[in-house]
Amino acid sequence: MSAQPPAARVPDLHKSAFWIYGVTAMVMREPLSIVLRHASSVGWANPDVLMEALRGLIVWLLMSRQFTVAGVYFDRVYLQPDSGAQFENRNFPVDFILGIGALLLAVGASTIVDVKGSLFDVVVGLALLWDLLWLLVARLMGYSAVRLMAPGALFNLGILVVFWGVHSLFGDGLGYGALLVSSVVQMWRLMGDYDSLYANPGSKS
Repeated sequence: MSAQPPAARVPDLHKSAFWIYGVTAMVMREPLSIVLRHASSVGWANPDVLMEALRGLIVWLLMSRQFTVAGVYFDRVYLQPDSGAQFENRNFPVDFILGIGALLLAVGASTIVDVKGSLFDVVVGLALLWDLLWLLVARLMGYSAVRLMAPGALFNLGILVVFWGVHSLFGDGLGYGALLVSSVVQMWRLMGDYDSLYANPGSKS
């Protein structure tokens, strides 16, 4: 009888999926409540309701991206059998703290979807720039994972430039629309990267 191939390793992100669902649901409870209560009183056609709904979608996509990126990052840099060999210079506490910082910015944005003015835009902008800060820290400390972090951080910077450009020229609605489209494109790319890593047993970067 031929030997059976070793079982494929289950990525840590798979194991954490339902925990991530719970955290996301708790965070999204507030913006969903704001939008639904407001819509029930003034109707979905109200411009303020539509703006709050757009902001809620942005928060959801922001959190989805953060969980996906962080899950893949920590799995590759710390949890795979050969992570130590591939990423010799790394620091889990620093990465953990910076990862929590990114999540807290998304949580902060979720609490102000109904606040008029630019505060929501500023918080989302900081969330998009956070990976660039993380990349800068990694580069200054000589981390081996810099090459892994750079593409995503630069893509986030591009999203921010597109958002602010469209927002400055055409206002909140089209600015948020551009941000949503850019975020969907980014999630599509992340899904492709994820499939290339985990679709086949034993696949590696």
